[in-house]
Amino acid sequence: MKESLFQAIKRIADATITLMHDEYENFMPEINRWDWQPGVGLYGLIRVFEFTGEQQYLDYSQYYVNRLLDVDVVSYSINGSMLFEIVLKLFEHCRADRYQTELHYYLRWLLRSAAKCQNGCFEHSWTETNVHLTEQVWIDTLFMAGIVLADSHRLLGREDSRQELIRQFAAHQACLQDAETGLYRHFYDANTDSHMAGAFWGRGNGWMAASTVDALAAVGTDDPAHQPIIDSFRQQMGAIKTLQAPNGMFHTILDDVDTYLEMSATAALGYAALKGARLGVLDESFVAVGEKAVQVIMEHIKPNGIVDLVSSGTSGFIAYDEYNKISIAPRLYGQALAILALTEQLHRTK
Repeated sequence: MKESLFQAIKRIADATITLMHDEYENFMPEINRWDWQPGVGLYGLIRVFEFTGEQQYLDYSQYYVNRLLDVDVVSYSINGSMLFEIVLKLFEHCRADRYQTELHYYLRWLLRSAAKCQNGCFEHSWTETNVHLTEQVWIDTLFMAGIVLADSHRLLGREDSRQELIRQFAAHQACLQDAETGLYRHFYDANTDSHMAGAFWGRGNGWMAASTVDALAAVGTDDPAHQPIIDSFRQQMGAIKTLQAPNGMFHTILDDVDTYLEMSATAALGYAALKGARLGVLDESFVAVGEKAVQVIMEHIKPNGIVDLVSSGTSGFIAYDEYNKISIAPRLYGQALAILALTEQLHRTK
């Protein structure tokens, strides 16, 4: 690689801050500032701090969260949960009491009051209060809300969080994972017992795989209660391994070669392959899957630090053929997922 991993990670992280400035720091007009996209972006930035020690990425994350806490702008929703993972990370690294207080109230909501479908899955709520997703399960829920449950157990000793995490993985696997292929559907409607288009969406499978390795890193792999999570992950990744294109990327619908190759799916799945191998839940053959993904990410970082070939937001309500029409554009999650993959590769090379 012509550019070092460290240099590439910093370039992507700096571009992430620029995107955050441009899209999420304005107070008027109101846009959803306590939401999943800035949360995922900050998740990437804090990972850069944790792996490189570059203080400015923690400082920016603290700045972003503090300015919202100062004016009491928070959102209790599944999508908004990702920003509470950032609050948890800030408490871990800064130990300010205000972060622990916010976590206390958030976990009380998530564990006691957050709406659940009849099958036990969290309803996938958005920050917009006029959007009602009753009895709907979305594949990204466990990335947005599952990681913070796992880290709450790791950092705060919350056994109730671990137990809920186990329940959520089981419930999501039951309704979203295809028994034959091991891949995950994008969406499930418990009212109609349907998967809408039923697509094996690439980034969605990336959300699930990345949330699995991060959750397992937090709660451990030795407890027998976690074995069903590991078994499901192995089945998913076994299918993923066969679907990687020769250039290292994955299609936006994983098993449909007529759909375009997409970078956020590639980054998330490459990350899961590398970290799964490091955790010992995948065999070493998956390292090649991850390293091929890292190579193609490195080849598609623009001079300004933007990760190329990332698909825009993708609703679970769309028809099958619409997946291939989603536009390509810079996105915070594309930046962050690339950071996760590159920092995991950096971990291997240290």
